[in-house]
Amino acid sequence: MGGSQRVPAEAPLKQVPRDFAAVCGLYWEGSAWYEALAATCGTQGEVGLEKICPIYSCAKEHRVDHCGLCPEFPCILLVHFAAESRGEDIRIFSAARRAELGDEVWAAWAREQKMWRDAYCPLRTLQVQAS
Repeated sequence: MGGSQRVPAEAPLKQVPRDFAAVCGLYWEGSAWYEALAATCGTQGEVGLEKICPIYSCAKEHRVDHCGLCPEFPCILLVHFAAESRGEDIRIFSAARRAELGDEVWAAWAREQKMWRDAYCPLRTLQVQAS
């Protein structure tokens, strides 16, 4: 009889990064910062942060899920936010693509753009306490 076979140890589960679609057209891939905050652009109202981002508030007032669906798109508020970013900010183009393509196809496109790196987001200005 041969020796016993070794059963390979289970590989640790790979943690899949969570992705976050922003109201303004940004797309955040695997943001540890958002995970520490326990809120994203789309859920900030659920945790009492709805007054932090004027774009979020504006979308709620206009009863749209994101800026690309707003009849006033692109508005001066969105243009000003894009101007606050370091480097190229494609959130306006991205919001238009999201309205055109739908959420799922847009998310696949947006994930490849890596647009979150230098983008301005007022939620990122909050001080997050470590748990």
